[in-house]
Amino acid sequence: MVGELGAGPRTVIAVQHYDVQPAAPLDLWESPPYDPSVRDGRLYARGVCDNKGELLHRIQAVEALRDASGELPCRVRFIVEGEEESDSAHLAPLLSRRPEFFEGHGALIEGGAVDEKGRPLLVCGVRGMLYAELSVRTLAFDAHSGGAQLLPNAAWRLIQALDTLRSPDGSITIDGFMDDVLAPTDAQLAHLRTLPFEEEEIKRIYDIGEFVGGLTGFPAQVADTFQPTCNISGIISGWTDAGVKTITPAEASAKVDMRLIPNQDPARMEERLRAHLDRRGFTDVTTTIHRGEQPYWTSISDPIVDAADRAHEGIFEEPRLRWFSIGGTAPMDQVCAPHQLPMVTLGGGDPEVRAHAPNESYSLDLMRRAAKVTGRFLHEFAAIGAAT
Repeated sequence: MVGELGAGPRTVIAVQHYDVQPAAPLDLWESPPYDPSVRDGRLYARGVCDNKGELLHRIQAVEALRDASGELPCRVRFIVEGEEESDSAHLAPLLSRRPEFFEGHGALIEGGAVDEKGRPLLVCGVRGMLYAELSVRTLAFDAHSGGAQLLPNAAWRLIQALDTLRSPDGSITIDGFMDDVLAPTDAQLAHLRTLPFEEEEIKRIYDIGEFVGGLTGFPAQVADTFQPTCNISGIISGWTDAGVKTITPAEASAKVDMRLIPNQDPARMEERLRAHLDRRGFTDVTTTIHRGEQPYWTSISDPIVDAADRAHEGIFEEPRLRWFSIGGTAPMDQVCAPHQLPMVTLGGGDPEVRAHAPNESYSLDLMRRAAKVTGRFLHEFAAIGAAT
């Protein structure tokens, strides 16, 4: 869906989506995921933060600003899709048919956040994505497990393949996967040192004792910011229901997502993943690619980031933090790359939102403040370059 309103020489593109992740497992929800409920100042429902809540406060900001002043200070073009959580498959065809939809002077990334201390994060980038499914069949049918000393087990076979993708310390070991990764510059590292890293708070939220590979301190912060990922999202094989069923599985599959950073092309990563498996004799493990998305980063010193910074004044007392990228993926390359548009986030998702997990929520207070910031941002964005 595309809609535009407002006037003026400058146009900001608000990239949003209304589709959500599956709510499963349903038994972990404290209230029905599609029946919103309010508890302790938070709104609970699937998608309430990612991304319907963020979309709502963008719309509320536009409505309030129009009611107050009669017209917006700039053009606001909403591009709201229903496939962001899958692969944004129809966004590229839209771009090819209506390229004018992607003309503008800047863009807002779908979401926005505050950190563990309530400090607004002015995020200037999104990671790319390669989402692959690895599958293997070793038998004509599930067999009695009494023959497991002779019959090849699909689950073991898949685990052996997966084990070649990443080392126990978290290093990605896919042949050539790290070749295109650029080392952070001295300036980037210097800025990163000015940003807080709430290590103990992160561990408390996730109830963990240590990070992968024992990383801690600044090296952990560098890895979190400038390193790609190779993550197993799920594995299916054999008997997983209650009770006992002694079988040797004939089939196994795993979903693997890889978050990419600038200079990593998902098409090249797909080729390297396939070649890596083949070199190690896993030609029987098939790869199906469900999503490929390019990363896209904006300079943290771009004027659009300055505008977002000023928009928080008087609404958030906490200092604003300029962040290089979110950990997640959004189709910003498709939206911004044709005209090299700068981008930034505005929003109020805190570390308790549990996006993509049961009991997703959004602080009502932060949602209200995010709407105010968005309205202020439109004025600040419209004024960029006015003095020159």
